[in-house]
Amino acid sequence: MNNLEIYPEKLDDLIVLKCKGRLDANWAGHLNDHINRLVRDGNYHISLDMTEIEYLSSAGIRSLVTQMKNMKAVNGHFFIRTMSEVVEQVLTMVGMYEMLTQEPGKSSVRSGTEVKKEVLSLAGYRLQYAAISGESALKTEFYGQPELVSGSGFSEINARKVDAEADHYAFGLGAIGHSYEDCKNRFGEYLMVGKNIAYLPADGTKKPDYMVSSGKLVASLTEMYGLHMSGTFTHLIRFDPENPGSTIRISDLIDGIMKLTGFDHGGFLIITESAGLIGTSLNVSPTGGKRLFTYPEIKETVNFTTEYAHQKMLVIAIGYFSDRQTEDDKRFLRPFKTGSSCSGHIHAAVFPYIPLKKTGIGMNETIDSLFETAELTDILHLANDTREIAGLGESQLVHGFCWVAKGE
Repeated sequence: MNNLEIYPEKLDDLIVLKCKGRLDANWAGHLNDHINRLVRDGNYHISLDMTEIEYLSSAGIRSLVTQMKNMKAVNGHFFIRTMSEVVEQVLTMVGMYEMLTQEPGKSSVRSGTEVKKEVLSLAGYRLQYAAISGESALKTEFYGQPELVSGSGFSEINARKVDAEADHYAFGLGAIGHSYEDCKNRFGEYLMVGKNIAYLPADGTKKPDYMVSSGKLVASLTEMYGLHMSGTFTHLIRFDPENPGSTIRISDLIDGIMKLTGFDHGGFLIITESAGLIGTSLNVSPTGGKRLFTYPEIKETVNFTTEYAHQKMLVIAIGYFSDRQTEDDKRFLRPFKTGSSCSGHIHAAVFPYIPLKKTGIGMNETIDSLFETAELTDILHLANDTREIAGLGESQLVHGFCWVAKGE
């Protein structure tokens, strides 16, 4: 046989791939693609039945070692369950038999501060909830006048400098720079997550930029308006589809958060795979009274997603929700969906997809790793497209994690 055939079988939480044929340079990519699809569907425990493998090359071995390392990095398991005599001889000769055949014992990763777990089924999804720290609210600040965007009414009197710091999360309109004069032609959507700041310059380049605090360098920006949250998130919600191929809307995830936590308002940070984002961003800085939202200028000054964007990408989204109707809510938040009493505001940073750990995930560790090693692709203010007939609705998510805490 000159090809590689793969037949999957599910045994409880373990996927067994029965492989038949050759695992060489020509077919190693086929195995990698198959395993990568399984991981994207949330399968993190994979083994191989190689009893019908007739030939194993060095390229095939490298593929097996790479998959083992990739699965270990996300707290998953990958090992060879059974093998042919040919495979056993090759692995023994290269000294990798023990490493690739070690079947892991079942264990669970548990946070030392975890005090509570609940599970909720909602909209075809399984939401697993855990309290991860004491009950404390995020200190919340609504700064500025977001309504000035519509008339490009921002000026130097609205500007202030904001430094990135640990346990500080924010999003709004700003630009990396030390003064209004320096930034006045670049103000766009931004988000701040701990020591990381990212924004989309509204200068027509459509290329996001970012700054990371390191050593004596403190990342900062000049802000026009923003919603700021300081403190630690108190709860973690993991969301996974109950059936492969399912997606969840932002509003349904927020509904689940409110049901699980009992919070009627609060801040959240989501790390998720995207099934398609709906949102907007500015192409022109809203300063100096420019015409941004009148026709025909709006076609050039504002970017709208006309179809689902950034599918199968990894997203960091920072936001705030409220089921109340305070004056700040009315100024900064908009309904997640038509007819809903719950409103919110979300900014999202988009990166190439990487698998996420199923257990033991660290929020700051994951965010810092993305900013340090991955290419920031886009930043969007997520929105609900309510246009008649042509409206796309809400952003759709696949699976991921959401950290949440009640707002002060």
